[in-house]
Amino acid sequence: MAKQAIDPGIGEKFNARSGRVLNKDGTFNVEQARFDFRRLHVFQYLIRISWFEFYLILFIAFVIANIAFACVYLALGPNGLKSADAAMDITPFWRCAFFSVHTMTTVGYGNLYPAGYTANILAGIEAMTGLLGFSIATGMVYGRFSRPTAKIIYSSQAIVTPHTNHTNALMFRIANLRSGVMMDIEASVLLTYIEKKGELFIRRYYNMELERSTVSYLPLSWTLVHPINEQSPLYGKNVEEHKHMMLEILVTIKGFDETYGDNVHSRYSYLYEDIVWGAKFLPSFHVQNDGAAVLDIDKIGSYEKTELHKPTEHHIPAS
Repeated sequence: MAKQAIDPGIGEKFNARSGRVLNKDGTFNVEQARFDFRRLHVFQYLIRISWFEFYLILFIAFVIANIAFACVYLALGPNGLKSADAAMDITPFWRCAFFSVHTMTTVGYGNLYPAGYTANILAGIEAMTGLLGFSIATGMVYGRFSRPTAKIIYSSQAIVTPHTNHTNALMFRIANLRSGVMMDIEASVLLTYIEKKGELFIRRYYNMELERSTVSYLPLSWTLVHPINEQSPLYGKNVEEHKHMMLEILVTIKGFDETYGDNVHSRYSYLYEDIVWGAKFLPSFHVQNDGAAVLDIDKIGSYEKTELHKPTEHHIPAS
Protein backbone atom coordinates (compact mmCIF):
# COMPACT_ATOMS: atom_id res chain seq x y z
CA MET A 1 0.00 0.00 0.00
CA ALA A 2 1.30 3.44 -0.91
CA LYS A 3 2.14 5.68 2.01
CA GLN A 4 0.66 9.16 1.94
CA ALA A 5 3.23 11.95 1.72
CA ILE A 6 3.27 15.18 3.72
CA ASP A 7 1.76 18.27 2.09
CA PRO A 8 4.68 19.78 0.07
CA GLY A 9 3.37 23.31 0.64
CA ILE A 10 0.47 23.40 -1.80
CA GLY A 11 -2.32 22.86 0.71
CA GLU A 12 -4.72 20.04 1.54
CA LYS A 13 -8.17 21.48 2.32
CA PHE A 14 -10.14 23.49 -0.25
CA ASN A 15 -13.70 24.83 -0.37
CA ALA A 16 -14.12 23.73 -3.99
CA ARG A 17 -12.54 21.32 -6.44
CA SER A 18 -9.29 22.96 -7.48
CA GLY A 19 -7.65 22.70 -10.88
CA ARG A 20 -4.14 21.63 -11.76
CA VAL A 21 -1.32 22.47 -9.36
CA LEU A 22 1.38 23.20 -11.94
CA ASN A 23 0.92 24.91 -15.27
CA LYS A 24 2.71 23.53 -18.31
CA ASP A 25 5.42 26.17 -18.02
CA GLY A 26 6.28 25.03 -14.48
CA THR A 27 4.60 27.95 -12.69
CA PHE A 28 2.11 27.31 -9.91
CA ASN A 29 -1.58 27.75 -10.68
CA VAL A 30 -2.02 30.41 -8.00
CA GLU A 31 -3.30 33.97 -8.38
CA GLN A 32 -3.35 36.95 -6.01
CA ALA A 33 -6.71 38.07 -4.68
CA ARG A 34 -5.76 41.70 -5.35
CA PHE A 35 -2.70 43.73 -6.22
CA ASP A 36 -0.43 44.30 -3.23
CA PHE A 37 2.55 46.67 -3.37
CA ARG A 38 4.24 44.64 -0.62
CA ARG A 39 4.69 41.77 -3.07
CA LEU A 40 5.97 43.97 -5.88
CA HIS A 41 9.65 43.56 -6.69
CA VAL A 42 10.66 45.34 -9.89
CA PHE A 43 13.99 43.52 -10.32
CA GLN A 44 12.44 40.06 -9.97
CA TYR A 45 9.60 41.01 -12.31
CA LEU A 46 11.95 42.30 -15.03
CA ILE A 47 14.14 39.21 -14.69
CA ARG A 48 11.24 36.76 -15.11
CA ILE A 49 9.29 38.28 -18.01
CA SER A 50 9.96 37.46 -21.66
CA TRP A 51 12.58 39.31 -23.71
CA PHE A 52 9.87 40.99 -25.80
CA GLU A 53 8.09 42.30 -22.70
CA PHE A 54 11.41 43.38 -21.18
CA TYR A 55 12.47 45.47 -24.21
CA LEU A 56 8.94 46.83 -24.62
CA ILE A 57 9.01 48.12 -21.03
CA LEU A 58 12.45 49.69 -21.57
CA PHE A 59 11.25 51.37 -24.77
CA ILE A 60 8.10 52.72 -23.13
CA ALA A 61 10.10 54.02 -20.14
CA PHE A 62 12.58 55.70 -22.50
CA VAL A 63 9.78 57.39 -24.47
CA ILE A 64 7.93 58.57 -21.36
CA ALA A 65 11.09 59.99 -19.77
CA ASN A 66 12.03 61.92 -22.89
CA ILE A 67 8.51 63.28 -23.35
CA ALA A 68 8.52 64.46 -19.72
CA PHE A 69 11.85 66.27 -20.10
CA ALA A 70 10.77 67.68 -23.48
CA CYS A 71 7.69 69.21 -21.87
CA VAL A 72 9.85 70.86 -19.20
CA TYR A 73 12.25 72.26 -21.84
CA LEU A 74 9.26 73.52 -23.80
CA ALA A 75 7.94 75.28 -20.69
CA LEU A 76 11.19 77.28 -20.48
CA GLY A 77 10.16 79.15 -23.59
CA PRO A 78 11.94 79.78 -26.91
CA ASN A 79 15.11 80.97 -25.17
CA GLY A 80 15.59 77.78 -23.17
CA LEU A 81 17.30 75.96 -26.04
CA LYS A 82 19.47 77.52 -28.71
CA SER A 83 20.19 76.10 -32.13
CA ALA A 84 23.37 76.32 -34.15
CA ASP A 85 21.22 76.07 -37.26
CA ALA A 86 19.04 79.16 -37.39
CA ALA A 87 17.00 77.72 -40.27
CA MET A 88 16.18 74.54 -38.38
CA ASP A 89 12.75 73.49 -39.69
CA ILE A 90 11.49 71.59 -36.59
CA THR A 91 8.53 72.45 -34.38
CA PRO A 92 9.37 73.58 -30.83
CA PHE A 93 8.11 70.39 -29.16
CA TRP A 94 10.08 68.05 -31.40
CA ARG A 95 13.17 70.21 -31.03
CA CYS A 96 12.88 69.80 -27.25
CA ALA A 97 12.19 66.07 -27.63
CA PHE A 98 15.23 65.48 -29.84
CA PHE A 99 17.41 67.52 -27.50
CA SER A 100 16.17 65.37 -24.60
CA VAL A 101 17.12 62.18 -26.47
CA HIS A 102 20.58 63.61 -27.27
CA THR A 103 21.13 64.58 -23.65
CA MET A 104 19.81 61.38 -22.08
CA THR A 105 21.92 59.17 -24.35
CA THR A 106 24.93 61.56 -24.05
CA VAL A 107 25.11 61.76 -27.86
CA GLY A 108 25.15 65.57 -28.14
CA TYR A 109 25.36 66.36 -31.86
CA GLY A 110 25.96 70.06 -31.11
CA ASN A 111 23.14 71.59 -33.18
CA LEU A 112 21.10 72.17 -30.01
CA TYR A 113 22.37 73.40 -26.66
CA PRO A 114 20.85 74.75 -23.42
CA ALA A 115 20.89 78.46 -22.70
CA GLY A 116 20.71 79.95 -19.23
CA TYR A 117 21.06 78.51 -15.73
CA THR A 118 17.70 76.70 -15.62
CA ALA A 119 18.12 74.89 -18.95
CA ASN A 120 21.71 73.87 -18.15
CA ILE A 121 20.75 72.56 -14.69
CA LEU A 122 17.88 70.61 -16.23
CA ALA A 123 20.20 69.17 -18.90
CA GLY A 124 22.64 68.10 -16.18
CA ILE A 125 19.86 66.36 -14.24
CA GLU A 126 18.71 64.58 -17.39
CA ALA A 127 22.25 63.48 -18.26
CA MET A 128 22.66 61.99 -14.78
CA THR A 129 19.23 60.33 -15.08
CA GLY A 130 20.21 58.83 -18.41
CA LEU A 131 23.52 57.46 -17.12
CA LEU A 132 21.85 55.88 -14.07
CA GLY A 133 18.94 54.55 -16.14
CA PHE A 134 21.15 52.90 -18.76
CA SER A 135 23.39 51.46 -16.04
CA ILE A 136 20.37 49.84 -14.39
CA ALA A 137 19.09 48.58 -17.75
CA THR A 138 22.51 47.10 -18.53
CA GLY A 139 22.52 45.35 -15.17
CA MET A 140 19.06 43.94 -15.90
CA VAL A 141 20.19 42.60 -19.28
CA TYR A 142 23.25 40.99 -17.68
CA GLY A 143 21.09 39.55 -14.91
CA ARG A 144 18.75 37.96 -17.44
CA PHE A 145 21.64 36.42 -19.39
CA SER A 146 23.53 35.19 -16.32
CA ARG A 147 20.57 33.83 -14.34
CA PRO A 148 20.98 30.05 -13.96
CA THR A 149 18.05 28.32 -15.63
CA ALA A 150 17.36 24.80 -16.80
CA LYS A 151 16.07 24.08 -20.30
CA ILE A 152 14.61 20.62 -19.83
CA ILE A 153 12.21 19.19 -22.41
CA TYR A 154 9.62 16.65 -21.26
CA SER A 155 7.72 14.10 -23.30
CA SER A 156 4.27 15.56 -23.94
CA GLN A 157 2.68 12.38 -22.60
CA ALA A 158 3.50 9.99 -19.82
CA ILE A 159 2.84 6.37 -20.75
CA VAL A 160 1.86 3.21 -18.93
CA THR A 161 3.81 0.35 -20.47
CA PRO A 162 4.51 -3.34 -19.79
CA HIS A 163 7.36 -3.79 -17.34
CA THR A 164 9.20 -6.58 -15.55
CA ASN A 165 7.62 -9.32 -13.42
CA HIS A 166 4.29 -9.08 -15.24
CA THR A 167 3.70 -5.56 -13.95
CA ASN A 168 3.20 -2.26 -15.70
CA ALA A 169 5.11 0.97 -15.18
CA LEU A 170 4.52 4.66 -15.63
CA MET A 171 7.21 6.30 -17.74
CA PHE A 172 8.07 9.71 -19.12
CA ARG A 173 11.18 11.05 -20.82
CA ILE A 174 13.30 14.17 -20.42
CA ALA A 175 16.30 15.65 -22.20
CA ASN A 176 18.51 18.72 -21.90
CA LEU A 177 17.76 21.20 -24.70
CA ARG A 178 21.03 23.04 -24.15
CA SER A 179 24.39 21.84 -25.46
CA GLY A 180 26.04 22.36 -22.07
CA VAL A 181 26.63 19.48 -19.67
CA MET A 182 24.29 18.85 -16.75
CA MET A 183 25.65 16.80 -13.86
CA ASP A 184 24.24 15.06 -10.78
CA ILE A 185 20.66 15.21 -12.00
CA GLU A 186 18.02 14.24 -9.45
CA ALA A 187 14.32 13.62 -10.08
CA SER A 188 11.44 13.54 -7.62
CA VAL A 189 7.86 12.69 -8.55
CA LEU A 190 4.73 13.34 -6.52
CA LEU A 191 1.20 12.16 -7.25
CA THR A 192 -1.71 14.26 -6.07
CA TYR A 193 -5.45 13.84 -6.40
CA ILE A 194 -8.63 15.30 -4.87
CA GLU A 195 -10.94 13.48 -2.50
CA LYS A 196 -14.24 14.90 -1.23
CA LYS A 197 -15.08 14.67 2.46
CA GLY A 198 -18.36 16.33 3.39
CA GLU A 199 -18.23 19.94 2.20
CA LEU A 200 -14.45 19.96 1.88
CA PHE A 201 -12.22 18.81 -0.95
CA ILE A 202 -9.04 17.17 0.35
CA ARG A 203 -5.92 17.01 -1.79
CA ARG A 204 -3.86 13.88 -1.15
CA TYR A 205 -0.16 13.50 -1.91
CA TYR A 206 1.86 10.34 -2.57
CA ASN A 207 5.53 9.91 -3.37
CA MET A 208 6.15 7.95 -6.55
CA GLU A 209 9.25 5.82 -6.19
CA LEU A 210 11.45 5.69 -9.28
CA GLU A 211 13.61 2.78 -10.36
CA ARG A 212 16.37 5.34 -10.75
CA SER A 213 16.01 8.81 -9.30
CA THR A 214 19.51 10.12 -10.12
CA VAL A 215 21.92 10.08 -13.06
CA SER A 216 25.42 11.50 -13.23
CA TYR A 217 25.05 13.13 -16.65
CA LEU A 218 22.29 14.00 -19.13
CA PRO A 219 23.83 14.05 -22.63
CA LEU A 220 20.97 11.99 -24.13
CA SER A 221 17.37 11.38 -23.06
CA TRP A 222 16.47 9.89 -19.67
CA THR A 223 13.41 7.69 -19.25
CA LEU A 224 12.08 7.88 -15.70
CA VAL A 225 10.31 4.70 -14.61
CA HIS A 226 7.80 4.27 -11.80
CA PRO A 227 6.86 0.58 -11.32
CA ILE A 228 3.13 0.13 -10.66
CA ASN A 229 3.39 -2.45 -7.88
CA GLU A 230 1.75 -2.86 -4.49
CA GLN A 231 3.65 0.16 -3.15
CA SER A 232 2.53 2.43 -5.98
CA PRO A 233 -0.36 4.89 -5.55
CA LEU A 234 -1.43 3.91 -9.10
CA TYR A 235 -1.75 0.23 -8.23
CA GLY A 236 -5.04 -1.22 -9.44
CA LYS A 237 -6.26 2.03 -11.01
CA ASN A 238 -7.83 2.45 -14.41
CA VAL A 239 -8.42 5.45 -16.64
CA GLU A 240 -11.88 6.21 -15.27
CA GLU A 241 -10.64 6.23 -11.68
CA HIS A 242 -7.89 8.67 -12.65
CA LYS A 243 -10.42 10.97 -14.28
CA HIS A 244 -12.63 11.15 -11.19
CA MET A 245 -9.61 11.60 -8.91
CA MET A 246 -8.36 14.68 -10.86
CA LEU A 247 -4.97 12.97 -10.82
CA GLU A 248 -1.85 15.05 -11.40
CA ILE A 249 1.78 13.96 -11.42
CA LEU A 250 4.21 16.65 -10.27
CA VAL A 251 7.80 16.33 -11.51
CA THR A 252 10.82 18.21 -10.18
CA ILE A 253 14.24 17.94 -11.83
CA LYS A 254 17.37 19.36 -10.16
CA GLY A 255 20.96 19.31 -11.37
CA PHE A 256 24.25 21.13 -11.70
CA ASP A 257 24.79 23.07 -14.93
CA GLU A 258 28.46 23.16 -15.92
CA THR A 259 28.03 26.32 -18.02
CA TYR A 260 26.52 28.40 -15.21
CA GLY A 261 28.56 26.67 -12.52
CA ASP A 262 25.42 26.54 -10.40
CA ASN A 263 22.41 24.38 -9.56
CA VAL A 264 19.34 24.63 -11.79
CA HIS A 265 15.89 23.13 -11.54
CA SER A 266 12.80 22.51 -13.64
CA ARG A 267 9.16 21.63 -12.90
CA TYR A 268 6.47 19.92 -14.96
CA SER A 269 3.19 18.11 -14.44
CA TYR A 270 1.04 15.51 -16.15
CA LEU A 271 -2.74 15.38 -15.78
CA TYR A 272 -4.78 12.23 -16.17
CA GLU A 273 -5.48 13.08 -19.84
CA ASP A 274 -1.73 13.29 -20.47
CA ILE A 275 -1.28 9.60 -19.59
CA VAL A 276 -1.40 7.10 -22.46
CA TRP A 277 -2.30 3.59 -21.36
CA GLY A 278 -0.77 0.75 -23.33
CA ALA A 279 2.18 2.36 -25.11
CA LYS A 280 5.94 2.19 -25.31
CA PHE A 281 8.48 4.84 -26.21
CA LEU A 282 10.29 4.70 -29.53
CA PRO A 283 14.07 5.28 -29.62
CA SER A 284 14.98 8.96 -29.43
CA PHE A 285 18.59 8.57 -30.55
CA HIS A 286 20.67 6.46 -32.89
CA VAL A 287 24.35 5.65 -33.33
CA GLN A 288 26.26 6.73 -36.44
CA ASN A 289 28.88 4.71 -38.26
CA ASP A 290 31.64 6.59 -36.45
CA GLY A 291 30.13 5.55 -33.09
CA ALA A 292 28.71 8.95 -32.13
CA ALA A 293 25.21 8.98 -30.64
CA VAL A 294 22.73 11.40 -32.25
CA LEU A 295 19.83 12.64 -30.15
CA ASP A 296 16.61 13.63 -31.95
CA ILE A 297 14.76 16.04 -29.62
CA ASP A 298 11.59 15.78 -31.71
CA LYS A 299 11.35 12.07 -30.85
CA ILE A 300 11.43 12.54 -27.06
CA GLY A 301 7.68 11.91 -26.85
CA SER A 302 7.34 9.42 -29.72
CA TYR A 303 5.56 6.20 -28.78
CA GLU A 304 3.58 3.32 -30.22
CA LYS A 305 0.65 1.39 -28.82
CA THR A 306 1.16 -1.95 -27.10
CA GLU A 307 -0.69 -4.38 -24.83
CA LEU A 308 -0.48 -3.99 -21.07
CA HIS A 309 -0.18 -6.71 -18.49
CA LYS A 310 -3.56 -7.44 -16.95
CA PRO A 311 -3.97 -5.08 -13.96
CA THR A 312 -4.72 -6.33 -10.48
CA GLU A 313 -7.94 -4.97 -8.99
CA HIS A 314 -7.34 -2.78 -5.98
CA HIS A 315 -8.97 0.14 -4.20
CA ILE A 316 -7.82 3.74 -3.86
CA PRO A 317 -5.07 4.14 -1.24
CA ALA A 318 -6.40 4.96 2.20
CA SER A 319 -5.23 8.14 3.86
